[in-house]
Amino acid sequence: MQTNQYGIVPRDAPTVWVRGASAIGYRSDSTQKRPKVDWGAGLELVGQAGASQAVILSEGYIKARLGWLEIFGGRRKQVLGFAQSPLSSGSFIWSRNALPMPRIQIGTIDYVPIGFTKKFVAFNAFFAHGWFGDQKYVQNSYLHQKALSIRLGKPTSRFHLFGSFSHEVQWAGYSFFSKADPTLSFDGQYANSLDAYYNVVVPVDKDALKDLSKFTTNDQNRVGDHRGAAELALSVDLNQWTLFTYQQHAYDLGRKLYNGRNIEDGLYGLRLQSKRPNRLVDDMIFELFNSRSQGYVQFGKLLGGEPENYLLNGQYPDGWSYQGRTIGIPFITQTADTNPALGAQEFSRNDADGKPVGGVFSINNNRVLAFNWGVSGSIRTFQRAGSSTWKPAYWRYQLRASYSQNYGVYSIYSTVGPFPDGINQFSAMGSLSRPTRWLGGSSIVLKVGYDQGKLLRYPSQSGFYLGIRKDWIKNLPTKPAKNISESKRFP
Repeated sequence: MQTNQYGIVPRDAPTVWVRGASAIGYRSDSTQKRPKVDWGAGLELVGQAGASQAVILSEGYIKARLGWLEIFGGRRKQVLGFAQSPLSSGSFIWSRNALPMPRIQIGTIDYVPIGFTKKFVAFNAFFAHGWFGDQKYVQNSYLHQKALSIRLGKPTSRFHLFGSFSHEVQWAGYSFFSKADPTLSFDGQYANSLDAYYNVVVPVDKDALKDLSKFTTNDQNRVGDHRGAAELALSVDLNQWTLFTYQQHAYDLGRKLYNGRNIEDGLYGLRLQSKRPNRLVDDMIFELFNSRSQGYVQFGKLLGGEPENYLLNGQYPDGWSYQGRTIGIPFITQTADTNPALGAQEFSRNDADGKPVGGVFSINNNRVLAFNWGVSGSIRTFQRAGSSTWKPAYWRYQLRASYSQNYGVYSIYSTVGPFPDGINQFSAMGSLSRPTRWLGGSSIVLKVGYDQGKLLRYPSQSGFYLGIRKDWIKNLPTKPAKNISESKRFP
């Protein structure tokens, strides 16, 4: 009930929360053709009261488009990668689990066909800069992010093949625990010059890193904490259904991406989605997630060397996290969420006065084998529309369940070693929503969740949610299309 909710659902209960959102989308005319130049914006606020008290700006952005090119700035909810279903556990590197961080992004709005291929090849890409803000151990670090996706197959084709590559970097920032060591930082400041940024974007020129006036000895391999994912997917049109299968292979050390040592690891998914609305089953998904190999063990054989150590880094003890939530797939868990008896990875440095500074890494479990299943759809009923008329009403439902085996981290990185055997976890959630005439038309939402296992802070826990949702949708005036009679206009 908390995970993959963009960080807006509090950990503590009971809590009452109010969520309000408004958005201005791009316009379209009566043929659904969009103007080449347009703008839009979005805003969402969440207020919490009770066991958790906060006001969260969960979304706030402004966007503009020029043809197929878009630029936006601010917090904006986005789904990256091919694990697009709301039932998904989320992408390995970038899921819905954390609050969106402030970013500036320029990129395509959707897949753009390449003309000379007669629309058989299309691409989708973006380039972004973001701000992590003040984390617990490092303040004011930056995000660099870029991705390129290719689609093979014309828009009307029955088969589409997809490929994608993404690159994410956390870089710069002030680290109080690195201040005393000149090999780690410049008086606590990690490299943040234009030369450093170039090495972040294009991390191939290692000769330039030998200039110790601009880089520390800690930067000799690359500047910042790099990671990303390579993905493949296949979509098949089955007339009334779409079958979609995908595989996402993550990397933390670039050399493991091309030498195949961690080929076992990744997110594997199969999705069946209906093209017709209000079916008993309209979306079904099954996913397998594995991150146990890390290029250290391959198919049961010890390879040795340096493990990938997913989503962790010595320069950034907060790990691949934002506002206390894992940015990547939530099966890689935060120390704060796990059973304290499992321990935490500790680190120790010296401050500027030579005094020891200690702490714990925010992530203590990145070796996981997990299964995720989900299904959603509609159950048809009827409700009174007037004094004597009835109209169809649909209960929307969603069922999700996951089971994971958790192994902690490799002992070469941990002061407590891997988790003991049998740290397994089962989680399940069910939700129902039904339209009602209250408030001139709204929906009642009910959710229940349950966790059982040895991974989380409590061996058995359950949750309950009851809410009401009201949507106001106002369509902007549209321009009539040229040369189309009134009777032939689209509604």
